Amino acid sequence: MNSSKINMIRKYSIGIVLLVLFTKAEWTIAQGFRASGRSSNLDTRSNFNSSSVDNSVGMHKIQSIKMDYLSDKMNLTSEEADRFWPVYKNYQNELNVVLHQKRQNMLNSKKNPQDIVNDNLDYDSKILTIKKRYNDEFSKILPSDKLMHFYKSERTFNEEMINRLKRGHDNN
Repeated sequence: MNSSKINMIRKYSIGIVLLVLFTKAEWTIAQGFRASGRSSNLDTRSNFNSSSVDNSVGMHKIQSIKMDYLSDKMNLTSEEADRFWPVYKNYQNELNVVLHQKRQNMLNSKKNPQDIVNDNLDYDSKILTIKKRYNDEFSKILPSDKLMHFYKSERTFNEEMINRLKRGHDNN
């Protein structure tokens, strides 16, 4: 087989694995939310740590695939990679805590709907604060063109994941 066919098969295989893992991970997380019956708490450190948010094997595999994808797109030097990835992992962990709490907030049917909306705005504010803080950290590590490429590549990856999930759900 020629290299373009191999690359196409590889990308297709990765896409299938991502779809299966992401669907399983989301289902597992959703089941955990429903079963726990825990109330939401806006303090991002109080009830959760990063291991309780993304403890499924599927989520770790998705993160690994995402990091491989970003590495490929960003063309980091070894020095940049050594400095960037630990900071990126902390960034993802902090975002995941808040996103987990935001999803849990939406599932809390015992709360007043207006309180849910207000809490979601607070979560969005926390997400923005995290993104701004880490943008400053990333700027100390990466030149601006690579940083811009990082954000674009991350958005492209996330959009592709959503599209694959939609296509997967449409086929069921």
